[in-house]
Amino acid sequence: MGLYVSPDGNYGDSEGLVVIDNDNFDEHFYNYLEFLSDWLTPDYAKWFEDNDHNFEENPDSSISECLVCEEWIESQR
Repeated sequence: MGLYVSPDGNYGDSEGLVVIDNDNFDEHFYNYLEFLSDWLTPDYAKWFEDNDHNFEENPDSSISECLVCEEWIESQR
């Protein structure tokens, strides 16, 4: 167990904390991050960093969704 301290004054338990390099992330990463439950976001962020991919739109959906991300989310259920 550890402690994280951030420049904005937040601090807390660092267990489960994930730090990633988001320099090459596109907007669809952030869209999915907002969609996911809090307990799933660290795993998703690490998976996204480790498995770089471009947005692959689902042609059968009326909303903008990525086939690669949707497959990962489905595998977590």
